[in-house]
Amino acid sequence: MKPNMKKTAFVLAALAVQCAAIGWLIWRYEDVVRNGVEVRFKCSAYDPSDPFRGRYLRVSVTESCTNLLERSNGQEWDTYYNHNKGLFAELERSADGLWFVAAVADSPQDGNGLWIKPKRVHVEHAVRWSDKLDDESYEDFTKRCEDSPLMAVVSMPDQLFMNERLAPVAEAALREAVAPDGKGAVAVYRVKDGEIVITDIEIDGKSVSRL
Repeated sequence: MKPNMKKTAFVLAALAVQCAAIGWLIWRYEDVVRNGVEVRFKCSAYDPSDPFRGRYLRVSVTESCTNLLERSNGQEWDTYYNHNKGLFAELERSADGLWFVAAVADSPQDGNGLWIKPKRVHVEHAVRWSDKLDDESYEDFTKRCEDSPLMAVVSMPDQLFMNERLAPVAEAALREAVAPDGKGAVAVYRVKDGEIVITDIEIDGKSVSRL
């Protein structure tokens, strides 16, 4: 085979692999959206001064949980940042129809729980720097912090891609909804086989795509 033909064949093969990978991701996303379990969380604007950028609406959905299950490797939990490197969260539904994080573990547990791999998990002490009392010494605060239980702060996917024509209206509605006196907003997700994707944002029960 001539050098030019080899180069062309390599490029075509690389493109085929890339297209197959993109196609699989699209199929996987659509499968989760069509067949996944619907879960809902209260959300807030990711950046109140500019929550909409490009062609997506960005929100913040974080849930805190102190129920950190025993680790499979026998090691103790410690404070660290985890950028989607293996921690899982169990979701449960509350009486009001919204969901919450019931437990965090380094692998899904047996049973009927709905386990996901979140976007990010940050493990820290339940007492934070913002909890320091005005008249509390640094030493006393440090001890109180270290004596407090560990807490996992779980972050969900936060980008909802939208029709660019509808985006300005959705942005304005989200700003108003997450204001202190607003109605509040709910992020809608679908979950399947540990994957979680955002599918909608609702304000007062109405999709932002139909405002």
